[in-house]
Amino acid sequence: MMQTFHRVILKKCNTGGHHVELPRFLRKEFQLSPEKVAHILRHPPAVLGDFNSKENVEVARKYLFNLDVECDVIPVIKDKRIPFAIDPRQLKWISKEFSKTLRAGVETSLFYVTVEPVREGFFLPSLLGKQEEIENMFRFSDSVFVIDDTTFVLLGFATDRDSCNVVFKKIVYCMEKHIQKNISVRIGFAVIPDDGKSFYELMAIAQKNPVSHRKSINDGEKKRETISPRNDPPRQTNGSLSDFQQLTLCFNKAKGEFYNELTALPPDVLWGALSRISISDQKKFFLQLPYDSHLTSYLAEQMKKQSPPKDVDTAKRIVHRMISRMQLAERLKGRQVNMEKVGLHLNRVESIFTLPSVAMQAYSVASDPDSTLDDIVEKIVLTPALTIKILKIVNSPFYGLSNKISSIKDAVVLMGTEEVVNMAFGLSLSESFLNADLKGLKDPKALWRHSMGTALIAKYLCRDLPQFKDMGIFTAGLLHDLGKVYLIENFSQLYTTILARAAESAVPISAIEQEILGMDHGKIGKSIGENWNLPDPLVHAAAFHHQPSAAGEYSLFAAMIGFSDYLSNMVALKNDPDANEQAMKKLNQQFKVDHMIAMKKLFPNFNTQFIKHSLADVIEILEENAHLLDIAD
Repeated sequence: MMQTFHRVILKKCNTGGHHVELPRFLRKEFQLSPEKVAHILRHPPAVLGDFNSKENVEVARKYLFNLDVECDVIPVIKDKRIPFAIDPRQLKWISKEFSKTLRAGVETSLFYVTVEPVREGFFLPSLLGKQEEIENMFRFSDSVFVIDDTTFVLLGFATDRDSCNVVFKKIVYCMEKHIQKNISVRIGFAVIPDDGKSFYELMAIAQKNPVSHRKSINDGEKKRETISPRNDPPRQTNGSLSDFQQLTLCFNKAKGEFYNELTALPPDVLWGALSRISISDQKKFFLQLPYDSHLTSYLAEQMKKQSPPKDVDTAKRIVHRMISRMQLAERLKGRQVNMEKVGLHLNRVESIFTLPSVAMQAYSVASDPDSTLDDIVEKIVLTPALTIKILKIVNSPFYGLSNKISSIKDAVVLMGTEEVVNMAFGLSLSESFLNADLKGLKDPKALWRHSMGTALIAKYLCRDLPQFKDMGIFTAGLLHDLGKVYLIENFSQLYTTILARAAESAVPISAIEQEILGMDHGKIGKSIGENWNLPDPLVHAAAFHHQPSAAGEYSLFAAMIGFSDYLSNMVALKNDPDANEQAMKKLNQQFKVDHMIAMKKLFPNFNTQFIKHSLADVIEILEENAHLLDIAD
């Protein structure tokens, strides 16, 4: 009944689709029309096809790789009981959500959604690249599973038959907003447990009576076919979430001041609530604790033993009151408006800083195995200002070289190609935001000095870590706050509000960004880095230096940038005559258990004493190399 296939997904075309062989290969190998090929190359990601031969797929992937096309190959299963092929991991996740629903004893609705253009010959952007945007349109208790280019499944927790029309409207609005205005949307619908207790049972019901929404290309009229009346009466429900779901929602959603309120609870009360959610969600909450929190030892022990709580009722009452206030805060329209405004601006390619040509040239030449030393030097010396900056850095006390280096060629010979190219790449990239209009900042150059300080600290800390040698640690330090620069330049008034709120708040600025914008500077830095097609380590460092465990294979690299960022801020705080204990407490929230765990993997002796010694070392290093912090002048 089930068959396994291999799905090929085109993720990124680094040539922009201009390679003459590429369209021909896609048309022939994947049986796609010329128009479809052109659309896919302009709007990745997209599914190229599902194949039953793994060997043929690997041959195709290698060929595409040689044409500078990035692809993913994932297994999918086809089952006659459902109308689409699905990733078995998604099927497993959906089954888990069904199990939670049945245990909780409340209704959950399944919405089976497909989209298509309203006219033949038109193509829509793939849903595969819109997972996050679709998720953000629904409640945090709902689950969205994007299946392929045109299909997704939504599990609306505690949504009954009577209230499904509200979700229908939201789905249509989401598709028109994030996919295309001129679009046909079909929505199948079924309720757990009335219509079945398995995914297959509900999909059978959902396919029978779809609701259609079509917006005409010509006149914009909307036509709908309604669900046929069902014979069975609607089941009454109060629509409330279970305690398990409310607590999970609270601990996963709590940020900033709400997070601080939770951590201020008596440890046994906090564990009383935390013990009621899944172990994986307990871990997520635990990783966000400040590294010096009084809760770390206690909660680590309770989580390890999964100790029975002493007073669940008190914990429930306190946390439920917090949930009520969080839900009130979530209803504020300002955050949604700001998130949409920033997201829309960020999605316009012309709104991103232009990648300096010298940065791209230096990187491409260095990546070419046939390039020579002279090729690399030639690209760098094209920009005299860049050459001067590099020579200032390599001749500084930071490198401690016995002989003065007077040329880029000497620098490459003595220090190695990777070292100099990464430095050139980072410095030339940073020109993009050195020239930005950072209005609203009390000291516009402070952000540059912080970035340069972070780069020097990261480079120093990695001096004996060969695994980071060729990953551009210096560049990652320079660019880690790129998202802040983008926000300051493009949304100065909004960011001034964020800075003012952060100044009077007891939580870090990234938490204030999430509260006001619905996203932080890390997420924005990730978008810019991906737009520039930067190497993955740099993108992940910018995205996850405040949450390294989310960086996957680059988690240790992101943690190193996060720790360097923290030390750079510590140095600035020690040099600030107005700093107080509250400021230090807020800064310590920036360095989390998540960072501590990663840093222990890099330095087995990592502890509070290690942090103190590192701080003393970097203070001395930054003082010796103070002129480098103003190298932009």
